[in-house]
Amino acid sequence: MLKLNNIRRFLAFSIVMAVVSVTVAIALKVHRGKIPAETLSRLPGTIDVAMQKIHYTETRNGLKKWDLLADQAAYDKEREVVHLTGVRLLVAAGGKMGDITLTADRADYDSRSKDVKLVGNVEAKSVSGLKFTTTSVTYLAERSMIKTADRVMLSDGQLTVDGVGMELMTATKDLRIMKDVTATVTRGAGK
Repeated sequence: MLKLNNIRRFLAFSIVMAVVSVTVAIALKVHRGKIPAETLSRLPGTIDVAMQKIHYTETRNGLKKWDLLADQAAYDKEREVVHLTGVRLLVAAGGKMGDITLTADRADYDSRSKDVKLVGNVEAKSVSGLKFTTTSVTYLAERSMIKTADRVMLSDGQLTVDGVGMELMTATKDLRIMKDVTATVTRGAGK
């Protein structure tokens, strides 16, 4: 009888050790396979908050004025400016022009004035077919105006305009090119 109890204890001990060994092996494998969480670099002293993949909508009197989307954002509380990268600004223009989508490498959003300054490879397209490219533009929220002092290439159907400086009133589609203007009108086939 003594041998039978020893055998049972030995078997129980062996089973417990096997379970512990398998548990430890699984835990080690899971721990080694985990990808460490990405650590954020220390923010500059003037930056209070940093975010990724943001979407901000500006409304006035219950109507959407624009949507601002960006890959990254960093808020400078002291200056009340949000620095953005990978930017897309969708301005609700309405009327004949339709919404205008502006894209840029980076932008600064002034939280006091609600103005957005887009810089680097700025491209714009409206629902109606208006397109333009430039190096920088500012969307002046209070006036619903897109403005630049830089060279701009603009096309709208059969009209192509090249010049320096531009003011575009998004609500009315009023457009002014300031200087050094060259315009080309292309007639379609059979017209």
